[in-house]
Amino acid sequence: MAAVAATLLTETRRRPGRLLLTGLAITVATVFAAGTFLLGETLRGYLTTTVVKTPEATAAVVLPERMPEDARGADLVARVAAVDGVTDAVGLWTTYPTVSGAGSATTWHLASDPMGGPLTRLPGPILQGRLPAGPDEVAVGETTAARTGLAPGRTVTVDAGDAALRTVTVTGVVPLSDSAINTLVATPDMVAGLGGSLDQVDVAAAPGADAAALSGRVAAALGVPAAVRTGAEQRAAEVEDTSASVTAVLAGVGVFAGLAVVAGAVVVASTFRIVLTQRRTQMALLRCVGARRGQVVRAVLVEAVVTGLVAGVLGLGVALLAGYGLLAAMRAFGAEGAPGLVVWWPGLAGVLLVAVLATVLAGVAPALAAARIPPVAALGVADAADAGVPRAGRRIVVAAVLAAAAGALAGVALAMPGDGSLALVVMAFSGMIAFAALVVVGPVLVRGLVAVAGRPLAALGGAAARLAVANAAQVPRRTAATISVLALSVGLTSALLVGIQTTRSGAERNLAAQFPADVVVSAADAGSAASLAARLTADPRLAVRADGPTVFVNPAPGVSEDVARTAVEQGVGGAQGLMVQYAGDARAELDSVLGTAQLIGFGLVGMTALVAVVGVGVTLMLSVTERTRETGLLRAVGLSRRGVRSMVAWEAALSGAGAAVIGAVIGSVYGALGAEVLNLAEGPPALPFPSLAVLIVGVVVVAALAATVPAVRAGRVPPIRALQEA
Repeated sequence: MAAVAATLLTETRRRPGRLLLTGLAITVATVFAAGTFLLGETLRGYLTTTVVKTPEATAAVVLPERMPEDARGADLVARVAAVDGVTDAVGLWTTYPTVSGAGSATTWHLASDPMGGPLTRLPGPILQGRLPAGPDEVAVGETTAARTGLAPGRTVTVDAGDAALRTVTVTGVVPLSDSAINTLVATPDMVAGLGGSLDQVDVAAAPGADAAALSGRVAAALGVPAAVRTGAEQRAAEVEDTSASVTAVLAGVGVFAGLAVVAGAVVVASTFRIVLTQRRTQMALLRCVGARRGQVVRAVLVEAVVTGLVAGVLGLGVALLAGYGLLAAMRAFGAEGAPGLVVWWPGLAGVLLVAVLATVLAGVAPALAAARIPPVAALGVADAADAGVPRAGRRIVVAAVLAAAAGALAGVALAMPGDGSLALVVMAFSGMIAFAALVVVGPVLVRGLVAVAGRPLAALGGAAARLAVANAAQVPRRTAATISVLALSVGLTSALLVGIQTTRSGAERNLAAQFPADVVVSAADAGSAASLAARLTADPRLAVRADGPTVFVNPAPGVSEDVARTAVEQGVGGAQGLMVQYAGDARAELDSVLGTAQLIGFGLVGMTALVAVVGVGVTLMLSVTERTRETGLLRAVGLSRRGVRSMVAWEAALSGAGAAVIGAVIGSVYGALGAEVLNLAEGPPALPFPSLAVLIVGVVVVAALAATVPAVRAGRVPPIRALQEA
């Protein structure tokens, strides 16, 4: 065994190009798997930090909603502050007053903050001016300031209903997540004085104090243990409240990583099979000098371990460099809030182990095939191991069983209750099984593909295209491997396109239902709405209708949306208690969110596409070397270099066309199912036919471009030299 393995490894060292080509696909897949793992961990930490509102310095929290109604006021904060071991207690107060003096008088959000210290909730330093300190001072959120023009020194009037009108001064602009509603921030005493509700009490303790013990003392002092949590428990609860979206994002990232490794394994299996075919004479000599079948298999698997280990380590290194470089570039271009890269070494070790295992598993079937060759037969001239008609019956039965299993899992995912994150994972397994069915039945499909596409390609490409069709039919397993990997990439892209389009269509239907007009003004009652509608109707720039307490406004024909907005602002000026909402803002926010999701998704899909393109290039490169004798004969009988190059390019284009159609169909189905299990589909699935058509054409072009280097190499082989090598 050791001698056989040493012989094969010596051959690997003598021709490292084979090791490079075999491991290139697994290297790219490892880069993607490790990169998405690093992205997932970094994203998890970033999202956790984003959704957690309770400060890290909070040792305990009190939830007033669990207290008796008569014990939820300012006295509650004082009682908590008096508990032994409490160094500070800050109440979180909120109210929704009517604010005038910055455009129309509408409902705003007024929140409290201690304006400094360890219990502050402000996410960053002040942007302009200074923080509020007095009872008549407020800070304005960054987005609100941009929307309303408020700046330090401006005054607004706050009407909180029962409390008296109060004129307050804006002292600064602070970073806040306030895109949905205009937001002001003030001291806790001011918000409480305006009749705000107490939502939470944050409790700080001395450094090193036991948070659980402090929570117990606070609970004992209040007499309501259920109303008290440790700070860590509260932060965990806040993460759990938003875990559906976080888990769905991370599950989606993990699915892409897994599929990239699967794609790499398919490419490696194909390249191993071709490489071992080229080394049949060497295998036969080993068998002649006494090597047993088991020794040959084990020796090939040792080579696979070395290939997977080298490729995996290289992939991890590239992924780490890319991760650090990407985040550094984001900070250099102004993304100051970009998180640091989270590197979990045990997880990366697991990625390396998966890369090695995937390579070894991909080499099992080729190794067994090599070991089954009788020594005397192998010493003769051998055709490609991928040549010949596949056993259609057995493959069709196995593929049918796998397809049925994929369908059953998809049905289970659709029927699963909950937030959809677990259902997405089940749906991903269904997709992997469907992909496995495609791999199994691929050689049979190639025969049908050749029968359907052979004549049109021959008409387009002449003799070179006919030779390409014949080559694809002669080696259906190799052609099927190329189609399978490309189909996986196309399927992922199609699923993403359909999922985003379905989500967009559903969201636009919801927006249309929520905003029947460009501007929606909510009044206190139907009478106020009718009065407002009459006033707005007098403006020729507006088309107005009232329905109960709501007024719907559209620009008059020929009037721009900006002009209509100005007219509405002028028309509602002086009225109290109105909430004005603009459909354009909601659509812009939707486009921003979906655009970001689309960019991230295409980035992930792009890595899988890179694996597929590498697979096409590697497979064609090795197949060109394998067919040296065939190429030499074609050159000898008159086929030009250009003809050889065209033949290889047409073969790649044929594979690309088959993969594009199959992948688009399967991907569209799973894209619609994925949107359904995540509850993103508000209605029937939406198929972006123009985008899918562009994708199909693009895949054919990319496949042909991936064949450039192998085609040039094939065309440069002199006929005499090729015949001598045969």
